[in-house]
Amino acid sequence: MGRFRFRPSYEAVCEVTVGDRRLVAYSGHRKVIRLADPLAREDIAAITGSRAWIRALCEVAVDNGTRLASGGQRGALCLWNPGAPSDPPVRLKGHRGWVNALCTVEVAGRELLASAGADRVIRLWDPGDGSLVRAIDTGSGRGGIFALSAVRTGSRTLIAAGHGLGSVTVWRPESGQLHAELTGHRGFVWTLCEVSHGDRALLASGGRDGVVRLWDVEERQEARALTGGSGPVYALCEADVGERPLLVVGGDGPGTAVRDPFTGEHVGALGMDLSGLLSGHGWVRAVCRVRPPEGPPLIVTAGYDDAPRVWDVTKELS
Repeated sequence: MGRFRFRPSYEAVCEVTVGDRRLVAYSGHRKVIRLADPLAREDIAAITGSRAWIRALCEVAVDNGTRLASGGQRGALCLWNPGAPSDPPVRLKGHRGWVNALCTVEVAGRELLASAGADRVIRLWDPGDGSLVRAIDTGSGRGGIFALSAVRTGSRTLIAAGHGLGSVTVWRPESGQLHAELTGHRGFVWTLCEVSHGDRALLASGGRDGVVRLWDVEERQEARALTGGSGPVYALCEADVGERPLLVVGGDGPGTAVRDPFTGEHVGALGMDLSGLLSGHGWVRAVCRVRPPEGPPLIVTAGYDDAPRVWDVTKELS
């Protein structure tokens, strides 16, 4: 059964576009990136050229389509063409140690790839030519970086980093200046994501202490803390249920919690059926949202399960 494995089957999952299809990319310690159709629930391709254990995946736009970024062991950071899985990647060099986190951030009207990890440096890359645009050294007193997320505040987009010693730092990507340091977590901050409702956007963070904290980045203060979980929080993702924004909270279960980030309500849980419990679902290490061309948005979870699981959150909660 999944939960008794020595390590997670998969630690990274993200949405990726190939042609007119919205697919899921997922990977982990086996070094292979698999591309799957979330509606058909089947793999359609595999990228086998990675030399490293993969801990992070992220889709990034380029002029002629999209690229799939992967980050992992020994400073490995690659850009793959998901439409041509056998093509060699563009390897971006500069990190030392694990690359734990990836995200995209808009700077001066163009989308850049952000990467970070054990060396505590946030690097911003031009995905079109692989050049380094900026390196932001976050300092030695906060620990390594385990999570990244873009977050909107007013007319500006900032980049947030979750650190090993419990803080969340927020940076201005166009200048590399520190905007805010948010403290409250005890221990590793494993995951970050933005949640929004109308014009209001909050930054959600979770980690070793099991508390999900919602931050008002513009005011530089905590807006709410969600407690009541059963262990560390490893993955967060916003879910669309009608007009209501919800937050999927992945950890050691049982099941995967669904919370209302603006009221704190525990709305429900995914994977509380017998098959989910037997497969090890609830030991989640990565979550992403997928928007198929037709039908409702889906949530994909990955961790100790034999394969990623696909959820229609609206249906699961009804």
